[in-house]
Amino acid sequence: MRIISLTKKIFFLIFVFLFAANSLSADLASIYSLAERNDPTYQQVISKHRAILESKPQARSKLLPSLDITANTKRNAQDITTSGSSFGSDGEIDFNSHGYSLNLSQPLFHRDRFIALSQADSQIKESEAKLAKAQQDLIINVSETYFNVLRSIDNLEFANIEVKSLSRQLEEANKRFEVGLSAITDVQEAKAGYDLAVAQEIQAINGIDNAKEQIRELTSKYIDKYDSLGENIKLIKPIPEDINSWTELSIKQNLDISAANFALETARKEIKIRSAGHLPTVDIVASHGYDSTGGRFGSTRTDRSSIGVELNVPIYSGGLVSSKTREAHEQYNVAMHYLEKAMRTAQRNTREAYLGVISGISQVNALKQAVVSSETALLATETGFEVGTRTAVDVVASQRATSKARRDYSNAKYNYILNTLKLKRAAGILSPDDLNLINAWLTK
Repeated sequence: MRIISLTKKIFFLIFVFLFAANSLSADLASIYSLAERNDPTYQQVISKHRAILESKPQARSKLLPSLDITANTKRNAQDITTSGSSFGSDGEIDFNSHGYSLNLSQPLFHRDRFIALSQADSQIKESEAKLAKAQQDLIINVSETYFNVLRSIDNLEFANIEVKSLSRQLEEANKRFEVGLSAITDVQEAKAGYDLAVAQEIQAINGIDNAKEQIRELTSKYIDKYDSLGENIKLIKPIPEDINSWTELSIKQNLDISAANFALETARKEIKIRSAGHLPTVDIVASHGYDSTGGRFGSTRTDRSSIGVELNVPIYSGGLVSSKTREAHEQYNVAMHYLEKAMRTAQRNTREAYLGVISGISQVNALKQAVVSSETALLATETGFEVGTRTAVDVVASQRATSKARRDYSNAKYNYILNTLKLKRAAGILSPDDLNLINAWLTK
């Protein structure tokens, strides 16, 4: 029996060790670091940017010389029949022929290619703006997901407190009913409040699991422990404390607007590229080759070289160039409308986030006091119930009000922090360094 008991303990210790080894704890900055390396959405944007970077060397290559070589070798069979009396000219003959040709072409004037090289720059700048915006979106996404976990943990804590409190309340109501000091309705009301608190506790546990799955989706890791938000959070007003200044800053620096501006420039150059289809092109062409062939009349070997200028003047292409030019004009209009939408969205997001920060500061302060007041009221209600001046209905209602105040206070702090980050994103100044300040507010 001792051996079996010892074996169970060993297996239990091994299980605990393995679980601890595979569970991770992290703060906001470390989870962002994991997400930056593992989030598929962000990595997709990085890959797209790297692909767009290749547009510059591709556009440049069309302005540089092109050189190619062709070679051939053939087996030929001839059956010659001639009229008259040409001696030795009739009959069948087999012979080989072979040769090669080295061709060089250097563009001199291709207006569309020169414009395309410039267009590649605006495409790359647009992609850089989108990549920076994707990083800012990742910061917000990680922060929201992280705080969702903390919200769920807080909800579970508040639910646990409520369950314990209402459990004691239910016991007290039963005792008072048994000795005839209260009615059965007090017991029923206390039981209903307790059952609801238990249901909320179960919901909170499920909420934690779901929130942790969202973290795993971003990081590909299961994080077991999270640093919580302490009471040392500093409520800082935006600097400058002027909503119009922040709006103007967003118009200048918002990354969606920057990307839309570069997209508009790309579309403008596309019109010029399409219009250039009506223009002539000029190339320097050169070639050198060698051909060798045989036949009944003897073998021939030829060395040939040439260099010159080649002019190509388009005359009619069935209306293709005009159609593509009109298409490019409409794509320009699409880009222009997208820019207008980006500007309006940036203004709205900036103003909403700014007002969220300002009102968030007031809400956090007010709700902090509300928690103190509701806890004091709950204590007074519970005392009143014990002496018979309050009913179980009053206690349950007071307990719910206290839990709601705690939950609202917790949410207000998270919302304040998220609004500060969203305000910086709308203004185009959000960076991973902003997470370091929030990390200082977290506790193990």
